[in-house]
Amino acid sequence: MKPPTSPMSAQAQAVANKWTQAALSCEPADHARAETAVRLAYQAAGHPEPSRFLWCPSPPAAMEQLHRVIDDGHTSLVASVRRGNLNRSLAAARAPIWEQTSKLDRFTAHGDFHHFMEWTGYYGEQRYDGVEARYDLMEFPYRCNPVTEAEAAALTPVLHAVRQVYDLVHAPIWASIDRNITASYTLLPARFWDTESSIVDQDDEGHAVIRYCLNPRDWFFEPAWNLYPDWLLLATIDTYQQLLETTPDPAWEGCRKVTLAAGPWWPFADIAVMSERPTFLRVDEQGRLHNEDGPAAVWPDGSQTWARDGNGLPPR
Repeated sequence: MKPPTSPMSAQAQAVANKWTQAALSCEPADHARAETAVRLAYQAAGHPEPSRFLWCPSPPAAMEQLHRVIDDGHTSLVASVRRGNLNRSLAAARAPIWEQTSKLDRFTAHGDFHHFMEWTGYYGEQRYDGVEARYDLMEFPYRCNPVTEAEAAALTPVLHAVRQVYDLVHAPIWASIDRNITASYTLLPARFWDTESSIVDQDDEGHAVIRYCLNPRDWFFEPAWNLYPDWLLLATIDTYQQLLETTPDPAWEGCRKVTLAAGPWWPFADIAVMSERPTFLRVDEQGRLHNEDGPAAVWPDGSQTWARDGNGLPPR
């Protein structure tokens, strides 16, 4: 394990570039490569391979297909095939760092990590006594190892770069999709992070690490964040591998390969719903989804998102 040499070293920039470029890719999806990778992800999670791949020409078409698949009673495997595999890999990559951390640094990391989660409200209910002394009831603390200083220094610049793509490009796209198609709780089984039952999923290591490094206020419903945060998780694991020189569990390989070969995807029992990438995506000099004279994003079926300065517009 080695710490990063600077807040945004060339190595960190390379990792950030890989996953921001994947998130912005307009290359045609490689169906054969993506389907092979999906099978690998199912195997890693201990599930039988899907017998059918439902390729959709756009995310809006995929949302409609997800409605049908869920209504037909197919069991969602998002929690195990995507989230579970990535968490296993991340936990394996993080373990050596904690093992090599001194007792004093562990104590400091634990205090900083849980204090942050309390004061930003992730740990739920807060009470005050008669003289306004504050009591935080840590009803749902994370059970994973706290994030050390070396981890935070390596992860934060990379994750900020990838998160910016969500804020400036994918947020208006998915907000448009949500307004037109998915504005219901029907699609909860297809969400990557379902925070309906409590503020904190205590065993979600990836969520804990990303929250600590970025502090995204993600308990509200943001479609791009809740349905497809895979680029952020993959960038997190890749940072451990490339910058901190630890080895993730191989369970992430299937998710990594399919994300580099296709658009968003959702695993179900016996069926995998796949999405094509956009054929056109335009951003301005600040990286915001933007086009003055036409749609800012277009998919193979003609679906469009109009946006200026990173703000979605009604289609014309």
